[in-house]
Amino acid sequence: MIEISQLQKKFDDVTVLESINFSVKKGEVVCLVGPSGSGKTTLLRCLNLLETPNQGTVQIGDKRVEFGSKRLSKKAIKDLRSYSGMVFQGFHLFPHKTVMENITEAPLTVKKASKAAVIEDGEKLLKKVGMIEHKDKYPDALSGGQQQRAAIARALMMNPDVMLFDEPTSALDPQLVGEVLRVIEELAKEGQTMVIVTHEMNFAKRVADKVLFMDGGYIVEEGPAKELLENPKEERTREFLQLLGE
Repeated sequence: MIEISQLQKKFDDVTVLESINFSVKKGEVVCLVGPSGSGKTTLLRCLNLLETPNQGTVQIGDKRVEFGSKRLSKKAIKDLRSYSGMVFQGFHLFPHKTVMENITEAPLTVKKASKAAVIEDGEKLLKKVGMIEHKDKYPDALSGGQQQRAAIARALMMNPDVMLFDEPTSALDPQLVGEVLRVIEELAKEGQTMVIVTHEMNFAKRVADKVLFMDGGYIVEEGPAKELLENPKEERTREFLQLLGE
């Protein structure tokens, strides 16, 4: 489903990702963990070209993009992005639109789907994430957890092959974290392919098939979630988990 090869990303003269290689199978959940500044979010943003890598290749489904040799076409960017849906730390809902308007905006404008069909799909997804009773509310009338669940529904509306989550609970009060994690766990049970940046190690242990530990722009260690988080092989991974009390 996803193949990343020799990915490099620089900001000016600072290298933030170097020699990144990993793969994600269809239906697999992969969690990216590591200290702040290790490159996790940049790597996630490279997967749907919110950041453009300097070198390497990204393949999602049957779309493969090679970086470094020439400028990417708008079509290549659009094609790769069509495979993934992204959920951000800060929700990014349109404040002047209701929940239903937020989640139906993209399929109506991008896919030119019929309004009746899109609204029907929207209601199904809002029921799925426990938000149907809030469909006519504006974002400022919602809690952070409700806004994030609406953002998840919005990403799912485009039927993505891969869901990308960038620390989906980091902006939430502790009491709201669980309601968002439960939605993501349910998606995992249904076989949704996901790549998740998270600091929630217990969550990663429960939901991930594979964990990648990153530090200094490199993948230091990867392996089955339970194995890596309970018995890491690399000293740097052990130090990080000990600091978290894992």
